[in-house]
Amino acid sequence: MKITSFFICFLLSGALSGQASIAPTDSMPARPVTSIAIDSSFFDFGTVKQGVMVKRTFQFTNTGADSLVITDVKTTCGCTVPDWPKQPVPPGGKGEIKVEFNTANKAGRQLRILRVVANTNPAESLLQMGGEIKVAKKKKPQGQ
Repeated sequence: MKITSFFICFLLSGALSGQASIAPTDSMPARPVTSIAIDSSFFDFGTVKQGVMVKRTFQFTNTGADSLVITDVKTTCGCTVPDWPKQPVPPGGKGEIKVEFNTANKAGRQLRILRVVANTNPAESLLQMGGEIKVAKKKKPQGQ
Protein backbone atom coordinates (compact mmCIF):
# COMPACT_ATOMS: atom_id res chain seq x y z
CA MET A 1 0.00 0.00 0.00
CA LYS A 2 2.80 2.41 0.90
CA ILE A 3 4.60 1.60 -2.34
CA THR A 4 1.44 2.23 -4.36
CA SER A 5 0.86 5.57 -2.61
CA PHE A 6 4.48 6.58 -3.20
CA PHE A 7 4.22 5.63 -6.87
CA ILE A 8 1.00 7.66 -7.35
CA CYS A 9 2.55 10.70 -5.62
CA PHE A 10 5.65 10.35 -7.78
CA LEU A 11 3.57 10.30 -10.97
CA LEU A 12 1.45 13.26 -9.89
CA SER A 13 4.48 15.36 -8.96
CA GLY A 14 6.09 14.58 -12.32
CA ALA A 15 2.93 15.46 -14.23
CA LEU A 16 2.47 18.71 -12.33
CA SER A 17 6.08 19.77 -12.74
CA GLY A 18 5.86 18.98 -16.46
CA GLN A 19 2.82 21.21 -16.82
CA ALA A 20 4.51 24.08 -15.04
CA SER A 21 7.48 24.00 -17.42
CA ILE A 22 5.38 24.45 -20.58
CA ALA A 23 5.35 28.10 -21.55
CA PRO A 24 2.58 29.52 -23.70
CA THR A 25 3.64 30.45 -27.22
CA ASP A 26 1.99 33.87 -26.86
CA SER A 27 4.75 34.94 -24.48
CA MET A 28 7.52 34.24 -27.03
CA PRO A 29 8.78 37.37 -28.78
CA ALA A 30 7.99 37.58 -32.47
CA ARG A 31 11.02 37.76 -34.74
CA PRO A 32 10.79 40.43 -37.47
CA VAL A 33 10.18 38.92 -40.90
CA THR A 34 12.04 40.13 -43.97
CA SER A 35 12.56 38.89 -47.53
CA ILE A 36 15.45 37.52 -49.56
CA ALA A 37 16.19 37.67 -53.29
CA ILE A 38 18.66 35.09 -54.58
CA ASP A 39 20.38 36.00 -57.85
CA SER A 40 20.19 32.46 -59.22
CA SER A 41 18.88 29.60 -57.11
CA PHE A 42 19.99 26.83 -59.54
CA PHE A 43 23.54 26.01 -60.61
CA ASP A 44 24.19 23.53 -63.41
CA PHE A 45 27.76 22.30 -62.93
CA GLY A 46 27.64 20.36 -66.20
CA THR A 47 29.68 17.17 -66.50
CA VAL A 48 32.59 16.59 -64.13
CA LYS A 49 34.87 13.67 -63.31
CA GLN A 50 34.19 11.68 -60.18
CA GLY A 51 36.20 12.99 -57.23
CA VAL A 52 36.11 16.66 -58.29
CA MET A 53 35.09 19.27 -55.70
CA VAL A 54 32.30 21.40 -57.23
CA LYS A 55 32.17 24.90 -55.74
CA ARG A 56 29.47 27.53 -56.13
CA THR A 57 28.76 30.89 -54.51
CA PHE A 58 25.10 31.92 -54.44
CA GLN A 59 24.58 35.71 -54.16
CA PHE A 60 21.59 37.15 -52.30
CA THR A 61 20.12 40.50 -51.28
CA ASN A 62 18.01 41.37 -48.24
CA THR A 63 15.00 42.97 -49.96
CA GLY A 64 13.00 43.50 -46.76
CA ALA A 65 12.77 46.23 -44.16
CA ASP A 66 14.39 44.28 -41.29
CA SER A 67 17.75 42.56 -40.84
CA LEU A 68 18.02 39.15 -42.47
CA VAL A 69 19.20 36.36 -40.17
CA ILE A 70 20.09 33.01 -41.76
CA THR A 71 19.89 30.43 -38.98
CA ASP A 72 20.76 27.32 -41.01
CA VAL A 73 21.42 25.93 -44.47
CA LYS A 74 20.25 22.31 -44.48
CA THR A 75 21.63 19.70 -46.86
CA THR A 76 20.66 16.10 -47.51
CA CYS A 77 24.12 14.58 -47.12
CA GLY A 78 27.57 15.30 -45.77
CA CYS A 79 28.98 15.52 -49.30
CA THR A 80 27.50 19.04 -49.61
CA VAL A 81 28.94 21.65 -47.25
CA PRO A 82 27.48 25.18 -47.06
CA ASP A 83 28.97 28.33 -45.52
CA TRP A 84 26.76 31.38 -44.91
CA PRO A 85 26.94 34.73 -43.08
CA LYS A 86 26.43 34.27 -39.34
CA GLN A 87 25.85 37.99 -38.74
CA PRO A 88 22.56 39.75 -39.65
CA VAL A 89 22.45 41.25 -43.14
CA PRO A 90 20.93 44.76 -43.02
CA PRO A 91 18.05 45.82 -45.30
CA GLY A 92 19.43 46.30 -48.82
CA GLY A 93 22.59 44.42 -47.85
CA LYS A 94 24.11 41.64 -49.92
CA GLY A 95 25.61 38.33 -48.91
CA GLU A 96 26.91 35.00 -50.16
CA ILE A 97 26.22 31.36 -49.48
CA LYS A 98 29.23 29.28 -50.49
CA VAL A 99 28.68 25.59 -51.25
CA GLU A 100 31.13 22.74 -51.85
CA PHE A 101 29.93 19.43 -53.26
CA ASN A 102 32.35 16.49 -53.05
CA THR A 103 31.68 14.16 -56.00
CA ALA A 104 33.75 11.27 -54.60
CA ASN A 105 31.79 8.00 -54.73
CA LYS A 106 29.02 9.66 -56.79
CA ALA A 107 28.10 8.75 -60.36
CA GLY A 108 25.52 9.75 -62.96
CA ARG A 109 22.99 12.60 -62.70
CA GLN A 110 23.07 14.38 -59.36
CA LEU A 111 20.85 17.04 -57.78
CA ARG A 112 21.73 18.61 -54.46
CA ILE A 113 19.07 20.66 -52.68
CA LEU A 114 19.90 23.13 -49.93
CA ARG A 115 17.25 24.68 -47.68
CA VAL A 116 18.11 28.19 -46.47
CA VAL A 117 16.35 28.77 -43.14
CA ALA A 118 15.93 32.44 -42.27
CA ASN A 119 13.53 35.00 -40.82
CA THR A 120 11.70 35.22 -44.15
CA ASN A 121 8.22 34.33 -45.35
CA PRO A 122 8.32 31.49 -46.28
CA ALA A 123 10.93 30.50 -43.71
CA GLU A 124 12.85 28.31 -46.21
CA SER A 125 14.32 29.19 -49.60
CA LEU A 126 15.72 26.50 -51.89
CA LEU A 127 19.08 26.40 -53.65
CA GLN A 128 19.92 23.63 -56.12
CA MET A 129 23.08 22.29 -57.76
CA GLY A 130 22.87 19.70 -60.49
CA GLY A 131 24.92 17.99 -63.15
CA GLU A 132 26.47 14.71 -64.21
CA ILE A 133 29.40 12.87 -62.71
CA LYS A 134 31.44 10.65 -65.02
CA VAL A 135 33.36 7.72 -63.64
CA ALA A 136 36.82 7.27 -65.14
CA LYS A 137 37.22 3.99 -67.03
CA LYS A 138 39.69 1.60 -65.47
CA LYS A 139 42.65 0.78 -67.66
CA LYS A 140 43.33 -2.85 -68.45
CA PRO A 141 46.79 -4.04 -67.46
CA GLN A 142 49.08 -4.59 -70.45
CA GLY A 143 49.72 -8.15 -71.56
CA GLN A 144 46.25 -9.48 -70.73
